[in-house]
Amino acid sequence: MLRFLKPKGVTHSLNNSTDLILYQALEAIPLGIAVFDGAGKIVAVNSNLSEVFGVASHEVRGYNLERLLREKGLPPDHPLFQTHAGKEYTGPAAPLTGCHPSYASTHYFKGDGGESQGGVFVLWNARCQQELEQAVFKAERLAIMGQLAAIALHEVRNPLSAIKGFLQLLRRELEDARQLEYVEVMLEALDRVNNLITNYLRLAKPGTPERQPCDLEKLIHELIILYKSELKNKGIGFLFSCHSELPPVRLDREQFHQVLVNLLKNAVEVTSAGGEIRIGIEYLKEKDMALLFVRDTGIGISEEALPRIFDPFFTTREKGTGLGLYVCREIVMNHGGEIQIANNPDKGCTVTITVPCS
Repeated sequence: MLRFLKPKGVTHSLNNSTDLILYQALEAIPLGIAVFDGAGKIVAVNSNLSEVFGVASHEVRGYNLERLLREKGLPPDHPLFQTHAGKEYTGPAAPLTGCHPSYASTHYFKGDGGESQGGVFVLWNARCQQELEQAVFKAERLAIMGQLAAIALHEVRNPLSAIKGFLQLLRRELEDARQLEYVEVMLEALDRVNNLITNYLRLAKPGTPERQPCDLEKLIHELIILYKSELKNKGIGFLFSCHSELPPVRLDREQFHQVLVNLLKNAVEVTSAGGEIRIGIEYLKEKDMALLFVRDTGIGISEEALPRIFDPFFTTREKGTGLGLYVCREIVMNHGGEIQIANNPDKGCTVTITVPCS
């Protein structure tokens, strides 16, 4: 037997503590709820549903639920009205919450013989659900556009490579000619476009890293070999240090190689002859994290540019693409780590990366 719960606005005493608990539970739930008996008459409603319907709780007690829903805009053939035969419903009930979509559901109480003893009508505003569905649709559309853009850039890159190859041949033919300057400008422009495409394609790859145990010290030594001659030709000093107890770090080796290439390349470009670049790895044992830093003695970063340094397409260099550091941040964050840049007290700046070892 269903008890009558105290509706909002009624001052008479509740029958017992159970009624009070049930009443408080109905009021606490952030949905519109109506309890009805076996004849479809409303036993109680909470204040959320009262506000949607624009009626006081005590006014609808004993009122037929189906009749009330029709008065509030549901058409007579709405599938929700099949519930009188014991068929539960969950689905749209749009007119009931004004301009926003709404969903409703009915749930029945059954007696020992399977007969209906009443049930619960639940109504909720589906605006957030609709917004989430729209966001998912937009994300899927952007993902498709990104895939198409990546395919297009792959196709663009092929003719660019051919143009660059022939320009390099032409440069040798025009060694002493005045037009050689034009060829150099075109080659620099092609390099910039190629860097932009490379960084974009890195972003287009799936973001989830395939983490495997990696010898971070060995990875950096391999990178140093690539830049050894350039550092020597520019007259830049180089120092490397590594914590002796550093364990293997679980990384996507290819992705982290991209991060280190970007950071070392940036450091080389801003450091002049006589300057120094230092790479260090520390092991934060209490946190089981690896800390890696790249420190240069370049010109540093202005205070105005520092907050935007990781923004896509923001660059402080004339030939920069503005995607390198953005790619670095995305890769590090996908590894569960952090990346920060700060100016040194004396000269240059330091990029610091922390990533979990396991």
